[in-house]
Amino acid sequence: LAFATDPHCAMDEGGGSLHSPLLARVQEMFLLRAAALLGDSPSSVVSQYLREWPEVYSPCFWTSTFVLIQLVFITSIVAQFLFKRIRWCRQRLKTATPEINKHSNQEQKNADIKLGVSYQASKVCCLLILVTHVLRIFFLQLQGRISGCKYPPFVPGEGIQVLSWIILSLAVFSLQKTKSAKHPLIIRAWLILSFLQSVTSVIFDLRFSLSDHGYVGFAELIDLFTLVICTYLFAVSATGKTGVTSINSSITEPLLSPSAGQQAETKRTCLYGRASVLDLVTFSWMGPLFAIGYKKPLDKNDVPDIDERDYADLLSDSFKRILADVERRHGLSTLSIYRAMFLFIRRKAIINAVFAILCACASYVGPSLINDLVRFLGGGRKYGLKKGYILAAAFLSAKVVETVAQRQWIFGARRLGMRLRAALISHIYQKGLRLSCSARQKHTSGEIINYMSVDIQRITDVIWYTNYIWMLPIQLSLAVYVLYLNLGTGAWAGLAATLVIMACNIPLTRLQKRLQSQIMAAKDNRMKATTEVLRSMKILKLQAWDTEYLQKLEALRMEEHNWLWKSVRLTALTTFIFWGSPAFISSITFGTCILMGIPLTAGTVLSALATFRMLQDPIFTLPDLLSVFAQGKVSADRVAQYLQEEELKDDAITEVSRSDTDYDVEIDHGAFSWELETTSPTITDVNLKVKRGMKVAICGMVGSGKSSLLSCILGEMPKLAGTVRVSGSRAYVPQTAWILSGNIRDNILFGNPYDKEKYEKIIQACALTKDLELFANGDLTEIGERGINMSGGQKQRIQIARSVYEDADIYLFDDPFSAVDAHTGAQLFKDCLMGLLKDKTILYVTHQVEFLPAADLILVMQDGKIVQKGRFDDLLKQNIGFEAIVGAHSQAIDSVINAESSSRILSTESQKLADSDDEFERENDTDDQVQGIIKQESEHDVSQGVNEKGRLTQEEEREKGGIGKTVYWAYLTAVHGGALAPVIVAAQSFFQIFQVASNYWMAWACPPTSATTPRVGLGLLLSVYIMLSIGSALCVFGRSILLSLVGLLTAEKFFKNMLHCILRAPMSFFDSTPTGRILNRVSSDQSVLDLEIASKLGWCAFSVIQILGTIGVMSQVAWPVFAIFIPVTAICYAFQRYYIPTARELARLSQIQRAPILHHFAESLTGAASIRAYGQKDRFSKANISLVNNHSRPWFHNISAVEWLCFRLNMLSNFVFAFSLTLLVSLPEGFINP
Repeated sequence: LAFATDPHCAMDEGGGSLHSPLLARVQEMFLLRAAALLGDSPSSVVSQYLREWPEVYSPCFWTSTFVLIQLVFITSIVAQFLFKRIRWCRQRLKTATPEINKHSNQEQKNADIKLGVSYQASKVCCLLILVTHVLRIFFLQLQGRISGCKYPPFVPGEGIQVLSWIILSLAVFSLQKTKSAKHPLIIRAWLILSFLQSVTSVIFDLRFSLSDHGYVGFAELIDLFTLVICTYLFAVSATGKTGVTSINSSITEPLLSPSAGQQAETKRTCLYGRASVLDLVTFSWMGPLFAIGYKKPLDKNDVPDIDERDYADLLSDSFKRILADVERRHGLSTLSIYRAMFLFIRRKAIINAVFAILCACASYVGPSLINDLVRFLGGGRKYGLKKGYILAAAFLSAKVVETVAQRQWIFGARRLGMRLRAALISHIYQKGLRLSCSARQKHTSGEIINYMSVDIQRITDVIWYTNYIWMLPIQLSLAVYVLYLNLGTGAWAGLAATLVIMACNIPLTRLQKRLQSQIMAAKDNRMKATTEVLRSMKILKLQAWDTEYLQKLEALRMEEHNWLWKSVRLTALTTFIFWGSPAFISSITFGTCILMGIPLTAGTVLSALATFRMLQDPIFTLPDLLSVFAQGKVSADRVAQYLQEEELKDDAITEVSRSDTDYDVEIDHGAFSWELETTSPTITDVNLKVKRGMKVAICGMVGSGKSSLLSCILGEMPKLAGTVRVSGSRAYVPQTAWILSGNIRDNILFGNPYDKEKYEKIIQACALTKDLELFANGDLTEIGERGINMSGGQKQRIQIARSVYEDADIYLFDDPFSAVDAHTGAQLFKDCLMGLLKDKTILYVTHQVEFLPAADLILVMQDGKIVQKGRFDDLLKQNIGFEAIVGAHSQAIDSVINAESSSRILSTESQKLADSDDEFERENDTDDQVQGIIKQESEHDVSQGVNEKGRLTQEEEREKGGIGKTVYWAYLTAVHGGALAPVIVAAQSFFQIFQVASNYWMAWACPPTSATTPRVGLGLLLSVYIMLSIGSALCVFGRSILLSLVGLLTAEKFFKNMLHCILRAPMSFFDSTPTGRILNRVSSDQSVLDLEIASKLGWCAFSVIQILGTIGVMSQVAWPVFAIFIPVTAICYAFQRYYIPTARELARLSQIQRAPILHHFAESLTGAASIRAYGQKDRFSKANISLVNNHSRPWFHNISAVEWLCFRLNMLSNFVFAFSLTLLVSLPEGFINP
C-alpha cells in the first residue's frame, strides 16, 4: 500500500527524493480507494493507519524480506548437499563398488520406479517459474521499474530468485534418481514460501493497478501466471508426495523369498537409535514407518526394532542387580522393592522432570502477557508496532518451548513406563519359576496373570503422573504470581479457593483407593473362577454344568460391577469438580476484587480467566494424581508381596561331579515336608544310595509318598534334615502330562537340536509311529493348549519321548504307565526303560507289579517312609508287606476275570429273549449305523480341516483397515438403543454455551481501562457471571453421570454377551484358542471397556464441540482470522489421513502381542517343575523376554506415532496462534474490539 511514500523504494538514479505532486496524488487516490473498499471515510482510523505505516506495505520491503529468506534456503540446501557428498566420499573410500555391478544397479534404479503425472507437472512448473523470473529481468531492463521498485535494488533480488529456482529445479529432477516418495521438509517449506511471495506480489500488483486507473501491464500478468503455478506447488507441498512410486516387479524380485525370520533380520532396524537430535525433537524418525503404513497395512515384521537400551533382557538384568543390592543392604521388604524401582528409573526420571518443569514454566508466559496485549490493542501503541510484534514473538516462543518440552516429557515418561513394565514382567515370570510349593498355593494363576496384565500397567501409570508432583507447586505458584500482577491482593482469594477445592479432593481420593482395592479383589475372584472354568471346560460340558458356572461367573461379575458403579460415580463427581472449579475460583476471586474495590478491566479479566483455565489442570490433576497413586500403591503392594514369596532353596540338593562318585543319587537321613512349620514331616528317615545305571522301582499304596520321594530328589520339597546328593543331569516325567502349545516335534525336542536318526528311534520306542500316521501333518501337527485334543496315553508317551530325547543321566518317572494300556505299557517298558535307557539311572514309580521284577532295587513306601527295599524275589521272601501289594494286584486281576465271566453268563441268559426283541434290536442296529456314519463324517471333517489349515491353533485374527461405522454404532446403541447419547451431547453443548457466555460477559461488561466507565453495575456483573457458571457446572455434572452410567452399562452388556459366547462355544473353539487369549479379553480388555472407552469417546465428541465453540467466538470478534482456517483445515486433514493407517495397525499389533505373554506365562506356571527338572529355566526366561520385546516394539512405535501427530498439531496451532496475533497487531487500531 502507498508504495510511493517508501523512502527506500522511491529513489531516483541520483538518490534524490521523488515526492512529486503526481506521486502524492497517486497516494491520496489509493487511500481513497482503500477507504472506499473498507467502507470507511478518508479521515478514519484505517486511512490514518495506512498513512502512518507505509513502509511495511512497500513492495521493496517485502521483496527484500523474501530475498533474505531465499538466501537462507539456498545456504541450507548447499550445506546439506556438501555434507552428503562428503559422507558419500568417505563411504566410497571405505567400500568400493565393483564395476561389474554398476551397470546393473543403474538399470535397477531406472526400472523399478513409476513417474506420476504430479511429478512431471512439478518439473514443468519449476521450469516455468524459472523462465518467468528470467523474463522479469529482461522486462526490468526495458522499463526500469516493476511494481514500484527501480533497477538497482531489484536486479540482485531477481538474480537470487533465478538462482534459487535453478537449485529447486535440480532438486526436483534429482527425486527420480533418489526414488523419494516424499518431498524433503526444506523443499516443502521453500514451496510454501514461494506461494506466499506470489500472493504478496499479486496483492501489490492489484494495488498498483488500482492506483493507475485499472491499467494491467506485462509484469502483472506474469505475477498472476506465477500465482497459479505456485498454488499447484503449494498443494504438492501440503500433501508432501513427489509422484515417484516404487514398483515391486516380479522380474526384479528374487525367486525364493526370505522367510519370516530372515525378513526380521534384514528389515528390522532401529529408527530411534539412528535418529539425529532434530529428528528426536520433531519425531521425524517415524517417517519411514509412516511411509510403509500409508501404502499397506502394517505387519509385525514391518515394525522396526526398539533401542538396544530398551531390550527386556538388559532391563531385567539391571533391575535384578539393583534389587539384589538393595536386598543385601536393607533386606527384602515392600519398601526395598519400592526403593529398587526408584533406583531403576531415577536417571531418566530426572531428565523427564526437567522437561516437565520447563513445560510448566512456559505455559504461564501467555497468561502473563494477555493484559499487555489487550492494553496494546486498546490504544497503547505509543511505542509503535514493534512492541506488538515483540509480544507476538514472545507468545510464539513460549508456546514452541512448551510444545517441545511437553512432548519430550510425555514421551520420556511413556518410554520409562515401558522399560519398568518389561523389567517387572520378566522378573515376575522368573519369580514364578522359582516359587516354592507353599508359596505357589497362595497365588492362583488368575491372580498372577492379574499381576502381569493389570497391576503392572497401573504401576507404569504412576511413572506418567510422577512429574505432576513437582509440576503442581510450580503451576500453582506461577498462577498466583500472574493473578497478583493483575488483581493485586485479590489473588490470595483465588489461592484460598484453589486450596479448598484441592482439599475437597483428598477424602474423595481415599474413598477411591478403598474402592480400587475392592475392585481388584473382585476382579481376582472373577479371574480365578474364569481360569478354572476354562481349564475344566471339557468336564463342564460333559456334565452339562456350563449353565451353573455361567451363573456363578455372572454373580462374581455383578459383585465387581457394584464396586465399579460406585467408582465411576465417584469419578463423575471429581469430573464435576474439575470442570466447575474455574467458575468457582473465578467467582470467589472477582467477588473479592469487587468487595475490595480492585478495578476490573478487560485485560485483567481475560488474563485472570486464562490463568483460572490453566489452574484447571493442576486442580484436576491432583485428584487424578492421588487416585493413580492409590491404584498404583495397591498394585505395587500386591506385586511386592508376590516378589517376597518364598523360593525353592538352592541348597535343597547338592550337585556332585560324576567323576567324584559312583552314586547318582544319595539321601542320608533325609526328612522332608511340604509345610516348613509342621510337626509331622511328609517324608522321614530316608536313606538311599542309587548306583549309576541302576533301575529303582518305587511302589506302595495310594498316598504313601512315592511322588513326594521323587520331588525330594528334584529339590522341589523343602528339606528339614539330612543331605541329598545328585550327580548328573535329570529328566522328569510327571504323573499328569504337561504339553506345550505347538507341534508334536517341538514338544519332544524341548529346545534341543533335531537329530533325525535319534528322533525316529525314540518315536519307534515310545509307540508313537501309528499315532503320527493318523495325524494330519505327522509330528508337525499342531496340538491344542495343554494337549486338550489328545488322549491321555498320547500325551504321556510324548512326555516319555521328550525325556528320552533329553539324553539325561538320571530319569525320574512318576507312574508313566498309568495312562496307557497293558500292551503299550509293556512295549514302553521294554523299548524305553530297558532298551534305549538301559545304561541310564532310572527311578520309576509304578503300580504295575509286572514291571517290578526287572528292577535292580525296589523301594516300598508306607506313611512317608521306606519300609522295605531290595530285589523282587528278596522282598517276597521277607513276608513283611510287599506281598500285600502283589496280592492286591492279583486280587484286582481276579475280580476283572470274574466280572467278565458274570457278563458272559448274563448274556447267555438274555439270548432266550432275543426272538421277542428282534424289532428293537434292528432299530438299535440302525441307530448304531447312523451314529457310525456321523462319527466317520465328523472325523473326516476334522481331518480335512486340519489338512486345509495346516495347524490347529491359529494366530490371533487382526482386523485391517479402518474401524467400521458398525463398531461405533454397536457401542453407541448398546444401551437403550443409544437414546442417552444425544442427551450427553446436548449437556456438553449447553455447558460449552454457558462457558463461552460467561467469559464473553466478563470481557464485554468490564471496561477496557480503569478510567473508562463500566457498562453495567458490579453487582449485576457478578450475579450474571455466577448464574452462568452454575448453569455450566450443572450441565457438566449431568453429562458426567450419564456418561459414566452409559459406559458401565455398555461394558456390562458386552461382558455378558462375551461370556455367553465363550461358555456356549463348542470344544473345537477351546482346542484351537489358547487360554491366554481368552484371559486377555476378560481381564485387560474388559478393564479398558469398563473404565476408558466411554471417557475417550466422550472426550473426542467434547473436543469437537469445543472447537465449534471457539470458531463461533472468533467469527464474532476476529473474522479476519478465518483466512487461515481453510489451509489449516486442509493440513490437519492431510495429517489425519497420513497418521491413522499406521497408528491403527500399531495399536492392533500391540494388543495382539500381549496375549502370548500371558499364555506363555500360564503354561510355564503349570509345568514349572518340569522346566526346573530339565534345567530349562534360562530358555523359558529368554522366550518370555522375546515375547516382551515383541510387545514393546509395536507399543513403543504406537506412542511415538501419537507424539509425532501431537507435535505437528501443536506446532500448527502455535503458528496459527502467532498468525492471529500478528494479524491483530497489524490491523488498524479500533478495527477489532480487543
